[in-house]
Amino acid sequence: MNHRFTDHVVLVSGATSGIGRVAAERFLREGAYVVFCGFGAEDAAELVALSHGRATYVDVDLCDPAGCELFVDTALAQHGRIDVIVNNAASVSRSTLESTDAAFFDAMMALNVRAPMLIMRRALPALRANPTGAVVLNVGSLNAYIGAPNLLAYATSKGALMTLSRNLAAAHRHEGIRVHVFNVGWTHTDGEDRLQKSLGNGDDWAEKVSAHRPIKRLLRPEEIVNAITFYASAEAAVFSGAVIDLDQAPLR
Repeated sequence: MNHRFTDHVVLVSGATSGIGRVAAERFLREGAYVVFCGFGAEDAAELVALSHGRATYVDVDLCDPAGCELFVDTALAQHGRIDVIVNNAASVSRSTLESTDAAFFDAMMALNVRAPMLIMRRALPALRANPTGAVVLNVGSLNAYIGAPNLLAYATSKGALMTLSRNLAAAHRHEGIRVHVFNVGWTHTDGEDRLQKSLGNGDDWAEKVSAHRPIKRLLRPEEIVNAITFYASAEAAVFSGAVIDLDQAPLR
């Protein structure tokens, strides 16, 4: 196992399940201190227990601006620096134009777009002060380009996250701060499994949809995390502002 992040301080939102959980575990294995948030106290406690004292759970609501500030402030109070931020927390709630009222849309944008912006805003002095450079990695979606008809608010939020990421990469390019966004394709996470079953697609939904994928399966969280950790590492220190599409084929 590489140790590319020895004693680095990494913030991961949405780290109690799915891509965020795998990312937190990978950074821990590679020597980082991880400060994380996410739903589920039991899952959070399990991750802390596995970390040998190197992970800290912050119980916050990122839809509340004060929660975004507390998330960052906790990391700085404990460690005094921030090297990597992985903005992974998101809502994937379904909606069409007819079902997207103002409250639904605002809640989606608050978590999926405003929270990553406010987290980076609060962390900005620490990111600027990082002597070796800092990186912000935003987990987006291929739905950013168009999106399914029943993903109106979600797709809109991920399109906004993509623009936010590139804007911030350009704005802070001379300050040693790198920003990237990963537009992730269909990935078989535990959350996606629960969602598909709740939609009535059956226990074998993944097998059915995999038959139509180029490699006959969905993406796996660890494959997404391979990309996240590469772009977080010194090996990718020359890159910033990238929109990285992670899927099995280009969009048509």
